Amino acid sequence: MNEQGLVKSAARVLSLLEFFDEIKREASVAEVADRHEWPHSSTSVLMRSLVTLGYLHYDAGTRTYIPSMRVALLGDWLEVTPFLHGELMQLLRSLNESTGETIVLAAQNGLHAQYMRVLQGTNVVRMHLHIGSRRPMLNSGTGRMLLTAMDDATIRRLIRKHNALKEPPFPIDADAVFARLAEDRARGYALSMHQVTPYSGVIAMRLPTVEGGRPLAIGIATLSQLLVDREQHYAQVLREAVGRFMTFTEEPHD
Repeated sequence: MNEQGLVKSAARVLSLLEFFDEIKREASVAEVADRHEWPHSSTSVLMRSLVTLGYLHYDAGTRTYIPSMRVALLGDWLEVTPFLHGELMQLLRSLNESTGETIVLAAQNGLHAQYMRVLQGTNVVRMHLHIGSRRPMLNSGTGRMLLTAMDDATIRRLIRKHNALKEPPFPIDADAVFARLAEDRARGYALSMHQVTPYSGVIAMRLPTVEGGRPLAIGIATLSQLLVDREQHYAQVLREAVGRFMTFTEEPHD
């Protein structure tokens, strides 16, 4: 297999595991293939290979697959963090339950803010987002909140890199970016609407960074009109959630 094929296969394996993390149940080859728009034949080969390696379990009765305990144990060597304590996931679930909206947890990945966790909304009208989705750092709510932790020189480098690629939105105006960031820093949250998905948006806030951890942002994603109507309420909900998380990270843990 050539290098390009190896990279493609690796990406598919990780996408597959993230898919199971999102749905939290068994899935068939057809469901996985249709969701990712992969050929059914190669999806079947991939999943059978992961069964052979011990990362998936196959139920012949239902013809479905599910990650094995080997997947669950992959990260058990990592240093205990608030994420592994479960406090961060509890925070996300609390936001999800109290608002009924889709909740996202994002971290920087190059020029993008990438959703590391997504809890789907339960309201009748809601946003549906996927783990692994990426949003422009310079033009999204979660991205802008991650930028608030950076110095001006770093932000200018990101702007130059973005404009050099000529990807939309292009070109990014540095003065406009810094003006928005000044507003975001002053009020403590970023509000982004109609930037990535029409008629939708996100209100986001940055989490305090724990020692050795990556900067993270949490966001409430919903329809733009709902954000307009509930901006102050959702901002307060986020402040309280971040405050609880900050209290937890400052406490000693064995």
